Amino acid sequence: MNSNTSNPLGAAKPYGILVVLWLVGWTLRVPILAAPPLATRIADSFGLGEAAEGALTMLPVVTIAFGAIPAAWIIAKFGLRIAIVAGLLVMTAASVARGQVPSPALLFAASAIMGLGVAVFQTALPAATRVWTPSHVALGSAVYLNGMMLGELSGAGLTLPIVLPLAGGDWRLALGLWAIPIVLIALLVALVRVPKDPSSQSETGLPQGPSLPKWNDLRVWQYGLLLASSVVAFFVVNAYSGSLLQSRGEYDAAEAFHFAYNAMPLAASFTVLMVPGWVGLRAPIAVAAVFSALGLAGFTILDGWASWVSAMVTGFAATIELILLVSLPPAIAKGIAVTRLSAGMTLISFSIAFLLTLLGGGLADRQDWLEMALMPSLVFMVVALAALGRSARYPGYE
Repeated sequence: MNSNTSNPLGAAKPYGILVVLWLVGWTLRVPILAAPPLATRIADSFGLGEAAEGALTMLPVVTIAFGAIPAAWIIAKFGLRIAIVAGLLVMTAASVARGQVPSPALLFAASAIMGLGVAVFQTALPAATRVWTPSHVALGSAVYLNGMMLGELSGAGLTLPIVLPLAGGDWRLALGLWAIPIVLIALLVALVRVPKDPSSQSETGLPQGPSLPKWNDLRVWQYGLLLASSVVAFFVVNAYSGSLLQSRGEYDAAEAFHFAYNAMPLAASFTVLMVPGWVGLRAPIAVAAVFSALGLAGFTILDGWASWVSAMVTGFAATIELILLVSLPPAIAKGIAVTRLSAGMTLISFSIAFLLTLLGGGLADRQDWLEMALMPSLVFMVVALAALGRSARYPGYE
């Protein structure tokens, strides 16, 4: 790992800030991944087809992508704390609104607004680890990403067995119940005392400079394509696994499958915590990308327990790849450059993931073969291996 992420001798760990980062990280995926387990109920309520069902799951993802660019401007203008709190509140309000709207059009609109809220504080978090935990940047990144992974497990794994029964089987109320802890976390971020970057002369807490990504920089595209591979691998399985299991006569295993699949990111995050030296290296990303593609291929062509194990491989490997890539900007950049690089990678990766998932759903509808929903993502993941590069360690970024 680059020297700018190392810990000075004797530097105390900022446990309070680490807790805040973990909690905010936990919120990143809860509203998004609470939807896939409820997808068949939502689709039945609004008469949605396979393509529309997949689009509903992935729409927040694409709005995260396009929201990353205005998010970078918001962070530079108003600062990290305001960006994180505002993003949390917008995300929560829109998530609750999804359960109250009367039409598919408003359902999709609320999902898009929810993604925009996520985009703001997701883009802010890499810079927050640099500013709020300056002596423990790698630890700060690992902690909030660990929170994100447990949030994925919470949203996807606890919705059916716990939250839906608490809501009396009403999927609309279930989405509302998930909002309660997120509002409390937003209040905590608003009240807690956080440090500013000592090199900053502005009220935002960040050194000033251009806030938009450098689109002529090939490394933004290189890292963005690699990140897209990990994002689409994880989300495409969540988007279509319920329908696939149902078509294979395996829907009785859906609850256990969703829980186990969304537990893989948590296991992956603890793996990276044990070997933080992987951040910035090419080899671990390459190995994870290969196994992620192999796992998705197995889930596509196999059935029964073999397909389930293959999906678990994808969930674990894709998450290791994602963690290492999301941790890259604060590890190799400083100040507003962290936000620029993160925003560019987010736009590229999440928009590609959305388009591939939507394309797969359309092909599945047209050919009446559900496995086709996974094929565009699988082909892209194989092609994206070419973006790994040749350097053993990814260089610094300005």
